[in-house]
Amino acid sequence: MGNTLTSIWQLRDIDAQYVSTARVLCQRFNQIAIPIAFKTLVLTERIIAQDAGQHFPRALEHISAHTNHVVARSDLDPAGIKRILERIRKLSSVRWRYVDGEVHSGRFWLPSDILNAEQTRYNRTKLYVEELPLREFEGEMRNTYLRAIPIDLLVSLKMAHPAPPLVTRLNSLKHLLLSARRLETLHFEDRGQGTQFDFAPHERLPPLRELTLRSYDWRHTAEEVARHWDFSRITSLELISMPVFNFLNSVSFHELANLQVLHCEDFSAHLPDLRIEATRRLNLLVRSYVRALSTLQITVHTYHFPVDALLSHARSLTTLRLRDHTGFGEEDRRCPTIYHEDLALLAQRMRQVQVLELDMDVVHTDPPQFLRAACAFPALHTLTLHVQTVLHPFEVVHPGSDRDRDAAMRTLHFLVRHKAGSVPWRAITINVGGWKKVMVRRLSEPWRRQNERGVFAERCFVLERNAGTGEMSVREEVAVEASRQATPEEEDEDEEEEEDDEDEEMSDDE
Repeated sequence: MGNTLTSIWQLRDIDAQYVSTARVLCQRFNQIAIPIAFKTLVLTERIIAQDAGQHFPRALEHISAHTNHVVARSDLDPAGIKRILERIRKLSSVRWRYVDGEVHSGRFWLPSDILNAEQTRYNRTKLYVEELPLREFEGEMRNTYLRAIPIDLLVSLKMAHPAPPLVTRLNSLKHLLLSARRLETLHFEDRGQGTQFDFAPHERLPPLRELTLRSYDWRHTAEEVARHWDFSRITSLELISMPVFNFLNSVSFHELANLQVLHCEDFSAHLPDLRIEATRRLNLLVRSYVRALSTLQITVHTYHFPVDALLSHARSLTTLRLRDHTGFGEEDRRCPTIYHEDLALLAQRMRQVQVLELDMDVVHTDPPQFLRAACAFPALHTLTLHVQTVLHPFEVVHPGSDRDRDAAMRTLHFLVRHKAGSVPWRAITINVGGWKKVMVRRLSEPWRRQNERGVFAERCFVLERNAGTGEMSVREEVAVEASRQATPEEEDEDEEEEEDDEDEEMSDDE
């Protein structure tokens, strides 16, 4: 503001007419900026307060005239939210986020009683619900979801990460979904093995465009899927911590032809191991049925997933994350790795890939050739490499020695030096030994002793480019130490992050 005033005074000293011109320009910029600034409104306690009109009269005028999209939290005062919403002339969407696990507050059933039916019908308002707590209601409360959420507005529903006690039936949620015929997006989330919907013969879900199922115990037959699920409009599908083979063996691949996003992470420890069969089915789906994927993130048996399936999407794929089930959690198990010749072929054909994630076991590949192939993707700017620790559980680690860090630094220098094309690196991550944000360390006694000395097999090094300065720096991520009794699913679900502030400057050799 001070610089602006100084500039205006300088203009007046040159020619008073310039001040008048600047004033007109500022007004014009203001006319352009205000509608943009107020188009999406995130509600706060101050703006919904009863005396907001006294403190922010102009802001409320702009909200009334220019706001189309509102983001609201369930822990805000319902009456205050309602006052703001009713002022808005064209309410196109409301994004409602539950934060307290309750679907009603006092006399308000949220958000049904807060949204004006006439206003939303006139504007064809869309409702996006996030963090809805997963509950099973019975008796007089059985219609709680239907009472709280206006089903004729609901287009997107994302469930909260479930907390105990976990539900064993999904009837309340099922009835909400069956009634919400405008619904396009569903993110379902359970824990562990999870459960599944039990459908009556006449029940059929709406045609979803985006479906995410986490810890859903898919046991539906092909006949049940054809009767109760509608995948005719699906473009984004994520199957996480669930039996992927069961899904792929029951769904018509023809209905998945328009997928643009596909993400599959198998969990079927309670079932016979069919992950090789799931890999083959996945390869068939990607190679022969899906037309043009933009994002593919899968964990498979690498040697049962030939790269010709990926080449089918050479013109459209921008994000590729390809992992093997083996991983790097145990140093005596070798992780199958894509052949560097195949990776070079992908780099040659896939001109649009910007984000890439791969395993690299040095026993199964020639590291320099593999890294050169990774560098050859012309549009690539973000790379994640998973590697094994170079340490052994019985070796003596001398003070000041850090062999995993040294190996990671050599890899980073190599990648920076050999990057092809005109697109610079934005970020490179070297994940060592199966590192996760929430770690259960290796359980063997030798590794326990190494951990007590501050020596760990699991590390994570990140090279990032500063968007402002263009400089690149390296940091090491620090894991949150989970209980050693935690289950693998619980490790993956907890996404708390702590970062090591110890940055180390790295010269840019590009």
